[in-house]
Amino acid sequence: MASHSRDGDTQREPTRRTLLGGTAAVAVGGLTGLGALAASSEPAAAVEGDPAAFEAGDAPTVTSNDGRVESVYLSPALEVSWTDFSEGVDRVTLSLAVGSDAGVDEVYRETLTDTDPEATPGDVASVGRPSSDQSDAASDAPPDFDAVDGALTARFERVDATERGDAVTSETLSAADLSGGETATTTLDVVFRADLAGGGDEATVVRTTTVEVAVENPAGDATAGGSVEIDTA
Repeated sequence: MASHSRDGDTQREPTRRTLLGGTAAVAVGGLTGLGALAASSEPAAAVEGDPAAFEAGDAPTVTSNDGRVESVYLSPALEVSWTDFSEGVDRVTLSLAVGSDAGVDEVYRETLTDTDPEATPGDVASVGRPSSDQSDAASDAPPDFDAVDGALTARFERVDATERGDAVTSETLSAADLSGGETATTTLDVVFRADLAGGGDEATVVRTTTVEVAVENPAGDATAGGSVEIDTA
């Protein structure tokens, strides 16, 4: 899944792991576009939006004399849709994990339910309906969990992924032995998963992406560490 590589390396052999287990009813890869719904009348789900998008660009670089990456911030915002749930959806569990060769950390896991559709549990900052489902008079409408074919949006609070587990940490992302003028890169896998259930029907959708975090030790003076932003806003 991830490994440190340095300038001048001619090849890197990444390994893959399953970050969030289970069978996906619909799996969508890449960074853009709407997840395709299953071409059948069976209950299905899809997700739109990037599990992680770098404000600083596709390959952000932290400049540090000691090779240290201090933090990696995330604030995902996604849209989850479902089709052919005959009795609507009772609950939607949203999870996001980040992994490297050092292991996998679950950064977010929250459950939204039809009993309180406006609730924002834990790290959920806001929930609502997609703009295409709203009129001007109901721009702040909560999700309609009773819909046979429905959708919801969720935005999470900004958190530092390096503080959520023991695998993706400042120590595992940093390269303390980096010489002046060298750059080391770590590839992170980011996986978003939504589990939906209602009326005896269930569906799961998984979205994945990879992002590269680089730390550069310049030949001259520089700051002693830095942070990486992984935000959609």
